[in-house]
Amino acid sequence: MDKNHKNKIAIISIITYYARQIFNETKLYEFRKSPLKKDLLDKKIYVYSAKKDKAIIGYFKVSNILNGNTDEILKATGYDKRNDGNEIIEYYGKNNSNCFALQLYDVTEFEEYLSLKNMKSISKNADMPQYIKFIYDNDPLYHVIKEWDKTFSLDGNLCNDPLKAKKMILKKARMRGKK
Repeated sequence: MDKNHKNKIAIISIITYYARQIFNETKLYEFRKSPLKKDLLDKKIYVYSAKKDKAIIGYFKVSNILNGNTDEILKATGYDKRNDGNEIIEYYGKNNSNCFALQLYDVTEFEEYLSLKNMKSISKNADMPQYIKFIYDNDPLYHVIKEWDKTFSLDGNLCNDPLKAKKMILKKARMRGKK
């Protein structure tokens, strides 16, 4: 896809177990071994729930990116006092000096998930990332994700007939792709 288009969306891949914690709001940080680009701060980052769901299930925004060694990140995020803090040590290693913690906010789950199968029916560019991927506005998937967000975000704007809305979004995208 042409990356000269200025409008893009970011999709981050997260194992289903951790994605569920994020959307249950028991995990307030996403831990990574690579930094997130600063231009993504305070922007929607869509979450692809890998492994089990194989779908885009919602989005979050990142307010801050913490960086340090394993101990510093554990203390800065409060994971040094949590029972699951050992998962962070397992992920990074005991003395890793290159740890990143994305501080999450505006965590919003979709009423209906956008499955990989549906995405592949719209765009050949629907392969999902190991870490992060950008979809540009000249890709039909860009418009589907935007419309999906508007229709299925669990922010009080629930639609009356989710199945019908889902079919309409996908049908419109397929029609757009035939032009």
